[in-house]
Amino acid sequence: MSDLPLTGIKNARDIGGIPTGSGAVVQPLRLLRSARLNRPTDADLAWLASIGLRTVVDLRQSFEIAAWPDALGELAVERVNVAPSLENEGAGTFFELYLAWLDDSGEAFADAVHALARPGALPALVHCTAGKDRTGVLVALVLDVLGVAEKEIVADYLLSHARLSADPGDVIYQHVITEELITGSLAHVRERFGSAEGYLLAHGVSAEEIAALREGLLG
Repeated sequence: MSDLPLTGIKNARDIGGIPTGSGAVVQPLRLLRSARLNRPTDADLAWLASIGLRTVVDLRQSFEIAAWPDALGELAVERVNVAPSLENEGAGTFFELYLAWLDDSGEAFADAVHALARPGALPALVHCTAGKDRTGVLVALVLDVLGVAEKEIVADYLLSHARLSADPGDVIYQHVITEELITGSLAHVRERFGSAEGYLLAHGVSAEEIAALREGLLG
């Protein structure tokens, strides 16, 4: 997990460098995560072009995109919008919202993995509005598929709180994320599907796509 030289894009980081249980390491600058992309600087866009960014996966709803459209200029990327439902937002706890996403929006997370597993899709960037909740769940699923230990998944997830608390920019940071949000979500997935891989397979991701994701991010 490393900082990126981006000043107009908040909560941005590379998941590269995280070790897996098998001794492999997530390759650098293959999968990035961030908050919304509505105010990148010219230098930000130049850097993203310099690493050969190919895909941007936007997990936001249409009203969020209308309010804060990605401002990617001439950046030649494939844009993919796959949005977990916000129907249950505002009812219950954030943990209940996370579980509702996992139970009711599995196809959205699967569609994100479809996009990341495509030939030539990487490097890719995934984001939502703050880059902490929907992005956090998707990245946790991906890291689990790669064989990353839960403590490493938690460490990446919790960075969103530290970074948004220190420098939220124009991102409204509404709550403190906790370890229990993501560990409970992973436990829910494992209880119902055995693993994140089982969860994604049950929602339409193929074994070949799982293999391609691992090859693209670990190879």
